[in-house]
Formats: sequence, C-alpha cells, structure tokens
Amino acid sequence: MTANPALTPLLTMEIAVEQLHSIAGTPSGDRQIFGVRGGHFEGARLRGQVSAWGGDCVTRTANGSLLDVRLLLETDDGVPLHLRYEGRAGQRDGAARIEIGGRFDAPAGRYGWLNDILVFGLGAQIGGGVRYELFHFA
Repeated sequence: MTANPALTPLLTMEIAVEQLHSIAGTPSGDRQIFGVRGGHFEGARLRGQVSAWGGDCVTRTANGSLLDVRLLLETDDGVPLHLRYEGRAGQRDGAARIEIGGRFDAPAGRYGWLNDILVFGLGAQIGGGVRYELFHFA
C-alpha cells in the first residue's frame, strides 16, 4: 500500500445548470433538482463538451448540501462518456467548498482507461453553474 498516493490532474470542467424543482420538507432535507444546460471540459488526455442532459440532485441539510450528479460528456472526437459523482458542498474555514468523488463509464477503446479510475474533485460555484478541477490517483 502506498502511504501517500499521488493525485494526478485529470480535467477542468465547467457546467451550466438551471433549477428545475424544489421539494421542501423531505426526511433527508430540502431537495433542489438542477438540470444541466451544457458546458465543457479539458484535460491532458481528453476534452470536449458537457451535453445538455443529466442533473444534479442537491439535498440541503443543516450542515451543508449533499450532491448526487449524473452527466453525459462527449469528447471532441465524438465518444460519449457517462460521469457519475457524489459529494458535499458547505463551508470550511469560512469559505465555500465543494468536494466530490465519482467514476466514469466509457466504451472500450481510446477512453477505456477511464473505467479503471476513481475521480476526485474540488469545485466552486460560478455564474450560472459550477467549475470543477478533477483528479485521480497516479
């Protein structure tokens, strides 16, 4: 076992979203459902567009928000990739912070290596959406 695993940058991604529904008073907390309007991603080994498909289910609790997200990405060479991640948004040391972990489903071929990694990321809200820096273990 590696004592200090190294994180390798994977990609930067910006996602535009719009709020679709709110469901207040569930046993888990208040829910907000966001639809994905699109976006883009770029990294050393892949780049492309975030499709206007998918969603972000945010459950707001007294301690922050829980995220459950599914996205459809399309690489510049036309390969569809499914990205699913969960995470947490809240305050840490007085600053807003979004932390996520997830995985890809990719077809065999050029991007098949994505199926063998877990991704981790830090995000921040930007006008109309979110920007993430994603990493994986080297």
